[in-house]
Amino acid sequence: MTLRQPLFLLLLLLLPGLALLWHRRGMRVRPAALALRLVILALIIVALADPLRGRAAPAGDMLIVLLDQSDSLGDTGKAALRAQADALVRANGEQTRVIAFGAAPQAGASTPIRADNTDIAAALAAARGMLSGTGNRVLLLSDGVATRGDALAAAQALGVPVDTLAYTPAAPPEIWVAAVEAPQTLRVDEEFAVTVVVGSSAAATARLELLEGQRQLATQNITLQAGENRFSYQDRAGAAGVMRFRALVNGQPDTYTQNNSGAATALVAPQPRVLLLASQPGGSGRLGPALRAAGILADVRTAAELPVQLSALEQYEGIVLVDVPAGDLSLDQMATLREFVRSEGRGLVATGGRASFTLGAYKDTPLEELLPVLMDPPPRPERPPVTLLLIVDHSLSMGSTSGISKLDMAKESALLATESLRKDDRIGVLAFDDTQYWAVDFQALGTGLSLGQIQEQIGAIALGGGTDICAALDLGLSRLAQQPGNVRHAVIMTDGQSFRNNRCGPYPTLIERARADEITLSSIAIGADADTELLQNLARWGAGRYHFAAQPADIPRLTLIESQIASAEPQIEGEFRAQLQAAHPLLRDFTPNQIPRLGGYVGTTIKPAAELVLKSPENDPVLAAWQYGLGRAVAWTPSAEAPWAADWPNWPDYGKFWAQIIRYTLPEPDSGPLQVRATPHGDAVTIAVDALAASGEPIDLADTSATITLPDGSARSIPLRQAAPGHYTEDVTLTRDGAYAIEITLRKDGLARAAATGYVQAPSAEYTPAEGGAGLLARISAGTGGQVLASLDAIAVPAAATPGGPRELWPWLLLAAALLWPAEIALRRGWLRRA
Repeated sequence: MTLRQPLFLLLLLLLPGLALLWHRRGMRVRPAALALRLVILALIIVALADPLRGRAAPAGDMLIVLLDQSDSLGDTGKAALRAQADALVRANGEQTRVIAFGAAPQAGASTPIRADNTDIAAALAAARGMLSGTGNRVLLLSDGVATRGDALAAAQALGVPVDTLAYTPAAPPEIWVAAVEAPQTLRVDEEFAVTVVVGSSAAATARLELLEGQRQLATQNITLQAGENRFSYQDRAGAAGVMRFRALVNGQPDTYTQNNSGAATALVAPQPRVLLLASQPGGSGRLGPALRAAGILADVRTAAELPVQLSALEQYEGIVLVDVPAGDLSLDQMATLREFVRSEGRGLVATGGRASFTLGAYKDTPLEELLPVLMDPPPRPERPPVTLLLIVDHSLSMGSTSGISKLDMAKESALLATESLRKDDRIGVLAFDDTQYWAVDFQALGTGLSLGQIQEQIGAIALGGGTDICAALDLGLSRLAQQPGNVRHAVIMTDGQSFRNNRCGPYPTLIERARADEITLSSIAIGADADTELLQNLARWGAGRYHFAAQPADIPRLTLIESQIASAEPQIEGEFRAQLQAAHPLLRDFTPNQIPRLGGYVGTTIKPAAELVLKSPENDPVLAAWQYGLGRAVAWTPSAEAPWAADWPNWPDYGKFWAQIIRYTLPEPDSGPLQVRATPHGDAVTIAVDALAASGEPIDLADTSATITLPDGSARSIPLRQAAPGHYTEDVTLTRDGAYAIEITLRKDGLARAAATGYVQAPSAEYTPAEGGAGLLARISAGTGGQVLASLDAIAVPAAATPGGPRELWPWLLLAAALLWPAEIALRRGWLRRA
């Protein structure tokens, strides 16, 4: 027995008090009559509690059928599932409830179903409101192609088993726009590609049109194969703002027209500004003009002009080192470059040449730290013997000026050089002032004098008189040309001015003869009095490296670098075509076959965390990139122009190629004080703006509005309400599919701030062929303890309620009370006793 109103039983607690009261006030009431009166009151109170005899069938013990009626089923599929739901209702009567759904659950029998989407999650949520017992089951009849919501999460939230019965409709012939792909962000004047992906269920022909705003970008007849077909079109970004793209396809055979369009947007920011650094004025060649023609503002400076303060580089988003040796930069300048990338999130590109990377003494400097390659030449099974000539200035000025002798440092560097060579390598040391003598004549380290004897002779070099660079070069290079082997390298170390420059003829002619014999020459300028211009030119003419030793202690390190470079074969020459290691955004619009051939590169080793994009036939890095801190760095180991890419400036895509490389390293355009987002929310879009002043404080109580450009080019303006400090928002219903431009204007205290974003309202996925619906239904059943049904015969319907339902007892209780009432009167008045 159950009670519908059990609280009335509390009145039974009053009966003992009433009995006591009646007993005290009426001693003449007979005990039997008093007892009968209390029984009558008890019957009335229990009747008020509404007792039921038997078990009521709980209202929730039922089967809830979720009936998919979306367009992806087709008319045949809708009718088939509807017939199955009707059969369940006929078989189980009131124990079955049906919720039809498409884009939303049906609100009533007379309410039409929106069939342009499938929201299984919303249907499951509607079923949840009908559950109240423990014997419920839910049956989902659908193709499982959900276009909205998280159906699996909604099913698990029900807490009851969900059985599923999948219907797989016949696939109709279909042509659709699967995607329109465009870069999310662009810069003014940037060249880019828009790709339209057209899907087809079978071979077909169609006409494709691509629009940017109201401008026709392309139109053509296309041939389609079954599956996805890609069509790319080139364009150039216009003014800053939002570009809106729309693709239209029209062909046969086709069933639905709702999926024959697609859209994309791109946010166009102002042109970026980068800084090109070269060793000499004009050292960047034609790279600067080529970048400007490709839409990048390029300022050209010498490496020595690089500011040390990061704040002085605020206007630049990226820096390009064009064959810059480490010797052209101070340690502070190199540290500034490192923090420019690591802490400021800007970009850096380093190009190769005979004065950069391994050849430019980047080893163990901040430059090596921030680049994606190590300054270790790639190992080779064999290398040819090396002949190294050290031309050492021992003039009087190389003596000690502050306790450290520059000559002693130069001799120490020569000693280190001997230790870095192998036994089959050759070395010669020519000492000079205004005369020359061989401190060590050319010989292999494994023959003739021992290593110790060679080092003793180097240590015996003493201070001399004046300085004659030209005569020393003439003697040293001519003797070096007579030495065997193909790798011959000379290093001249001097701190002074040459007093007899023209005694041996013009320097260029002298160096040209050495280069004709494939001899390379590097120079180390010691101290501020050195003829740095001459020594830089000597290294440039000699295809070597120029170093500046500000302190005598720098001389051994620089000389050791030169000897290691000479012995490691870091300069690899010979014509080749770069090979693609992995697809990468750096080469977004290029294939390796489109890139001209190269004549050489600087040998380096890829870092473990870096991305190798292009490689040489020997698998050495040609193009590499990596994320360094907050920014990006790229290494291009060949040169940008001569000597290894001399014909590249004549390549029509020269500027485009380098602009793409540089743009990859640049940070995302700064949106300024306004952060704008457009987020779909059901059938509406939420436009949200966060406004922060330069101080970081929120901008409150501003007049904020959004101007929305519609797909047809018309515009509407709406105000935004402030919902939180510095946060402005509004929900907008957009009724048309396509690309929208949203421009925000915020005004306060006479100052206007602006920002923009794009938004795409895509056509419903309901009309796009899709697979995997049965898999979703299976996961729903598995996640809720339900069954995947092959037919309705296996559905477990909750047991029906007890026939006739529960019996109400209150009428019988009142009848008993009414029958006992005359007996109570008779006992109280003594009628039964007299009788």
